[in-house]
Amino acid sequence: MKTMPMTLPKPRNVDEIADAPLLLEGRYGTREMCDIWGTDAFTYKAIMDVQLVGLDCINELYSGRIPQEYIEALRLTATFQYVNPDEIRRQEAKGGHDVIAIATAWGRAADEIQPSASSLINFLRTSADSTETAKAVRCRGSLEVYAESIENLRDILLEKSMEWIDTHHMDQTHLYDALPTVAGRPLSFYAEMLHSGTDFIKYVHDHSLIAKWADATGNHHSATSAGIDGIKLQKEYARKLNLRYMVAPAQIPGREFNADVIYALARTSGTIANLATNIAMGFGDDANLYTDLGPRRKGSGAMPHKDVKGGNRTVEEQAESAAHELNGKVTTALGTIKFRYGRDLSGSASDRLDIGASFKLCDHVARRVAGAVYNLGLNKDRSLERVMRTNGIVTAERVMTYLVDAAKVDNPMPREEAHDLMGQLATTAYGEKRPFYEVLSGSPAVTSRIDSNTLRELSDPLTFIGQSKEVIREAYDRYHGQKTFSGVHSNG
Repeated sequence: MKTMPMTLPKPRNVDEIADAPLLLEGRYGTREMCDIWGTDAFTYKAIMDVQLVGLDCINELYSGRIPQEYIEALRLTATFQYVNPDEIRRQEAKGGHDVIAIATAWGRAADEIQPSASSLINFLRTSADSTETAKAVRCRGSLEVYAESIENLRDILLEKSMEWIDTHHMDQTHLYDALPTVAGRPLSFYAEMLHSGTDFIKYVHDHSLIAKWADATGNHHSATSAGIDGIKLQKEYARKLNLRYMVAPAQIPGREFNADVIYALARTSGTIANLATNIAMGFGDDANLYTDLGPRRKGSGAMPHKDVKGGNRTVEEQAESAAHELNGKVTTALGTIKFRYGRDLSGSASDRLDIGASFKLCDHVARRVAGAVYNLGLNKDRSLERVMRTNGIVTAERVMTYLVDAAKVDNPMPREEAHDLMGQLATTAYGEKRPFYEVLSGSPAVTSRIDSNTLRELSDPLTFIGQSKEVIREAYDRYHGQKTFSGVHSNG
């Protein structure tokens, strides 16, 4: 097994006052996601950038096809030093078209550097060739950032599971005490599900992010008119952007791809919410399993005694809230798969509202929950007490398995008979608050098959943990430190 590291939670790296305009509702987001989605100005820049890549593609495939000095003038002015986002907004307010507004403001700046450079803006393109591609580029960078945050949370969970591998714990099913295990075991489950989430993120990253450059109905009319092989051009364009492409798009790629992105976020948000709920319940006074080792927080405006618990479980409950929000966005994304070939705008508004906001919220929550897990302490006495309060009746399965095993006893019982007997004896032990071993010892059906020493061992809940520890170790060895993407993420 690897040497145990200590993974620190990824910081958000934002100032909720200074960076408030970039954050979702002035509260939610991380530096990396704000650097990608920020405000609408970031959208303008992304659209200009993908157009520049397209112009480079033309000249690489058709050397000297367009004046290089025009491209360089456009490249120089594709910054907010030259193109004022407020001017783009004014132009859009006047004309109602975002890409035309960008072209107007950008073209004016470029023509001052190189006359006629603006002639290359939107060259051989429909608007969606720029907007859809820019969206895909930003989603690519965002999925890479988010995967790192999920990996960070996963590794902290795996390390905590190893830290708690020797502490007895009671697993519950249907809120009933079920089977003994160790305290680190539930964390392995959530870690493995998060890793599964990164697998899906990788699939979406590699298969559902689509570059588009095929004109208004996807048939390369403008490219053909200019004597250019549009199919070849789109293929090279996608390659340079590290994206996929559709051979037969409409004016936009199929909106199923957009739904994939939102579902990847919703799926992982659901896992994080399940983890967060488990943690929050463990802090409750009825469970009293967890302690907060982090900085102390105020508990309540009216109930100062909550300070004892380190405050309300706001991080965990925020994770549940985020999952609810993403569930709604999935419904919207699935609804906007509906599409009138070859173009409609029925999904445009929801894209603007949901995609960047979803990335900001999900990354924010993943990092905050990572901090909560990192600062999670365990009430070991209470954890042991929850095992022992059962008086051993949670070993009924082990005793039953022994009774029906011909390799263990000479006259094995029929399973149904053994199951009914254990249910009766466990009920007696529970109702009379007697040790299960004591009640078992009074049953001739049991003692005629199992000797006293073996029966004492079988009914001891502290020795009945299955392969809990092996599971924890294997999960740690298999998943800890695994990277979904290599290298530094791309902002687009």
